[in-house]
Amino acid sequence: MTDTVMTSKNRLPKNVAATSLNDRIYQSVKWSLIIGEYFPGSVLSIRSLAKKMGTSTMPVREALTRLASERLLQSSVKRSYKVAELDPKRVADQFFLRARLEGIATEIAVPNLTATEIDELETLAHMMERDIETGSNENYIVRNYNFHFSIYAASRNEELSWSIGRLWAQTGPYLAQVVRNQNMPEEWQVLHTHIAKSIRARDAGKAARLIEKDISWGVETFAAFTAAEEQPK
Repeated sequence: MTDTVMTSKNRLPKNVAATSLNDRIYQSVKWSLIIGEYFPGSVLSIRSLAKKMGTSTMPVREALTRLASERLLQSSVKRSYKVAELDPKRVADQFFLRARLEGIATEIAVPNLTATEIDELETLAHMMERDIETGSNENYIVRNYNFHFSIYAASRNEELSWSIGRLWAQTGPYLAQVVRNQNMPEEWQVLHTHIAKSIRARDAGKAARLIEKDISWGVETFAAFTAAEEQPK
C-alpha cells in the first residue's frame, strides 16, 4: 500500500464504483458528507453544484433528491438542499446504531480477511497514529474510513455495508468537527492498531468489541453534549 489518501479532488473512495452521471454525483456528495467536507447546516445549491461538476442541473437534482430520501440531506428553499442540523441526542443514537452494526460486520468479516488485507489494515493503523501525532486531521478522517470499510467489505453482506455507509454519511459532518476541534483520548489513538492485531489473531469477538468501543466514543461524546444542553442555565 502506498502512503496516499483520498482527497476532496478525488471524488470517490476506493471501494465505490459509480456508473451513471447521476450515481457519480450521488456518490461524490455522499463522500463529502462522510469526510465532513460539509458542515451541519451547509446549503447545497443545485445550480452551484452543477457548475462545480460541469453538468446540467437535472442529474444534480436527482442525486440530491435521492440523498434526501435517505435522510442524508433536507430539502431547503430556492432549489437547494442542506445538511441536517441534528440535536446531540440524535447524533449519539446514530453512533449507538453504528457501533452495533459495525461490531456485527466485523465479527462476520474476520474469518474472510486475507493476510494481505490484514497487512494493509496494520499499515493504515500506523499511518493514522502518525496523522494524530502530526495533526493531519483530513488524512486521518479518510484513512479511518478506508480502515473500517476494508473490514466491512469482507463481511460480504451488501445490505449491512449499505446501512453502515448511510450512517457514516449521517454522522460524518459531526464526527469531522469533533476530530478537528478536540484532542483524542490517548487510548483511542492506538485503538485501530489493537483492532488490526485482533484480526491478525483471528479473534473475531475481540475485534468486534474493539470496533464497538471505537464507535462508542462518538456515543459518549454526543451524550455529553446532550447532558450539557440539559443543564439549567
